[in-house]
Amino acid sequence: MQNKSANWFKQVAQRAETLGQQRLRVGVTGLSGAGKTTFITSLINQLENHGKGLLARRAPFDRLESVRWQRENVEQPFPYLDALAALSSVPARWPDSTSDLSRVVIDLRFRPQGLLRKVQPVRQVRIDILDYPGEWLLDLPLLQLDYGQWCEQMAQWLEQEPRRSLAGELRQTLLNIDPAAPADAAQLAALKDAWTEFLLRCRRDAGLSRNQPARFLQPGSGVAEQMLQFIPLLRANRHSSESDSSWFSVCAARFNYYRDYLVRGFYDEHFRHLDQQVLLVDMLGPMDAGEAALADLRDAMEAVLSSFDYGRSGLLARLLRFRPRIRRLAFCATKVDKVSPEQQRSVQQCLEDLMLDRLADVRHGGVEVLGLPLSAIRATRQEGENLVAGLEGQEGWVRYRPGSIPAHLPQSLQLNSPELLPLRPPPGLHRSEPFPHYRMDDLVAWLIEGAQL
Repeated sequence: MQNKSANWFKQVAQRAETLGQQRLRVGVTGLSGAGKTTFITSLINQLENHGKGLLARRAPFDRLESVRWQRENVEQPFPYLDALAALSSVPARWPDSTSDLSRVVIDLRFRPQGLLRKVQPVRQVRIDILDYPGEWLLDLPLLQLDYGQWCEQMAQWLEQEPRRSLAGELRQTLLNIDPAAPADAAQLAALKDAWTEFLLRCRRDAGLSRNQPARFLQPGSGVAEQMLQFIPLLRANRHSSESDSSWFSVCAARFNYYRDYLVRGFYDEHFRHLDQQVLLVDMLGPMDAGEAALADLRDAMEAVLSSFDYGRSGLLARLLRFRPRIRRLAFCATKVDKVSPEQQRSVQQCLEDLMLDRLADVRHGGVEVLGLPLSAIRATRQEGENLVAGLEGQEGWVRYRPGSIPAHLPQSLQLNSPELLPLRPPPGLHRSEPFPHYRMDDLVAWLIEGAQL
């Protein structure tokens, strides 16, 4: 009986604590290669060491009593310890890219302030973040398409360079298939593998961003392999008709499953209730790859941003259970430690130039937008006009002068390549010390401001 009473009081106490807790649902979104896993690792590290780094000098972190990164009672917890092990290894290496869903839960406790601080309860904030493969974002535009429309879109993309050359004979093979003919299961499986290899070439060799279906590159867990066996039929369109066991019928059924079960399920479960969003973009990589990569990044980011709801929904809408909208957006060019500090704002400006129209739409909806050039973990140090860093897979150090970054992105998207180097993390990183960075303190403070402490 005493055990039951103790459990009851414990549950009551836990519920009371939850009632006094504010929850921030933060969506950290970024395409593959944007540095999302490194960013989340650094975010936890900066909060755990809030009393030692730059955060200690600013409010409200002067009132932050404790930080707890949760891994118990959290389904698929973010692999923070694995990321720390990679960063602290000798030689240091970057954490593995995200291959499946994971969740970050960070609990903060703040001392109250003001004249009534002695009678006010301790303020608590829970930060809830989802980590996922960046490629999965690229599937969100599929929610607006049926299979025939997607085939039309793929046919248009493969008409244009560099995709046409990268596809090679695969393009002609897909053009030769009659959508109304009976499907060949063995050929379909082989073509699905060929399409996956084509997507890999697009990403690796040309720096292209729009690679669909994204789960062909990062399937995640719990996905039946057979349901991923579909391809774009380049002669199909939105007016094509289905017949039993035809190429169109088989591929359309699997496309619909992919869109309605995987893509919509992912969106509805994890993105519909965000309060704030951090959008990470590797701008330097596409600038290095050239005009086609920049244009593809722009189109990919515009499609991704159009999949989210931005703006203030208001109290009445929330009471009536209308879909809440993202009210704050941090828009960050990442890995800016690869260029000199005086050029980092130019990288951010080029990113904002690339996304000018879409950002104007978001701001017009009443969303607070923060543009911030960011390096979650700074891998370089400056010596005069040069940068010093270590290269991935190599020992020792290199001293180099980064290429110039224009003050604004040319409208033609043609510019001289900044000629980037593959840098390794700095040595000596430890969980008990804040990682070196550029502007992580600004971003973390901006996030916490949303809690209105």
